Amino acid sequence: MALLLEGTKEKVLELLRARPLTAKEVAEALGLSRAAVGKHLQDLEARGLVRSEVRRCSGRGRPYRLYRAQDGESPYALLCRDVLQGLEKALGKEGVVAFLAQRNLVRLAPLDLRGLPPKEKLTRLARRLNEEGYEAEVVEEEGRLYLCQRRCPKLALSREHEALCQGELLAYQELLGLPLVREERIAEGGSCCRYRVE
Repeated sequence: MALLLEGTKEKVLELLRARPLTAKEVAEALGLSRAAVGKHLQDLEARGLVRSEVRRCSGRGRPYRLYRAQDGESPYALLCRDVLQGLEKALGKEGVVAFLAQRNLVRLAPLDLRGLPPKEKLTRLARRLNEEGYEAEVVEEEGRLYLCQRRCPKLALSREHEALCQGELLAYQELLGLPLVREERIAEGGSCCRYRVE
């Protein structure tokens, strides 16, 4: 059974699934203080989701602690990273975006949103995304509709491969039949992935 983690701990774990990092590197990647990151890392280590080891500097520096994920998804994340790198070499960046967009369309095709009003389309998409762990919601502000994803189940990969986010955007546009503008990305430090309906 998957453990439910508070948002920041999930982001820390996603980073460590991609590669081992120091507390300083995690803090810089997430824009947090080292003290805050240290508390999250201690909690994750206590839960058995992260392990650490002390490394000696090759030169004169002080020893440092390196953290790595040890939960069940770590090998899967590493495999995905390797596959994405291979696809990019074979297809180029645009080819990878097209491939991922098509994959997302196939994944979401059972929704069949044809003929529905825009808000209902977004609501049904958000419901499906929630089943996949995105914590999505539809927001209406000043007469505009937004799809907000407050969690990224593939955050570490998205930081390294923007094609994942581009593939989602293109698939959402086609599935919804609506022009979307992405205003914010979690992978770039945003509080959510926010799509505005034009």
